[in-house]
Amino acid sequence: MIQLCIPRIDTTISKDYIFKTLCKLKWGRIVKIIEIPLRDDNSFKRILININLNESNDIRNTLTDGKYINIVHDPISPWFWRVTMSKSHDKKP
Repeated sequence: MIQLCIPRIDTTISKDYIFKTLCKLKWGRIVKIIEIPLRDDNSFKRILININLNESNDIRNTLTDGKYINIVHDPISPWFWRVTMSKSHDKKP
C-alpha cells in the first residue's frame, strides 16, 4: 500500500466524488481517503489517499521517481488534480 496526495483541492469537492473519480481510473483498491484542511486557506483542503495499486500499473514507478500525474476530473472545467506520492509516509513517529 502507498499513500498518494492531492496537495490542494477545493473544499466543495466531496470524498465520495474523489473516490468515484479515482475508481474510474482503475489504479487499484482505495483503502482510505483523508481530508486535511489547509492552514492558510479555508476554501481548500489536502487529500491523502491510501491505495493498493495494481501490480501491472506504471503509476507506482512514475510517482516514486518524484513525478506527478494530473487528473482531469471534469472535462468542462479547466482545473485538474495534481497527484503526487505523499511525503508524510516517509516521516518517522
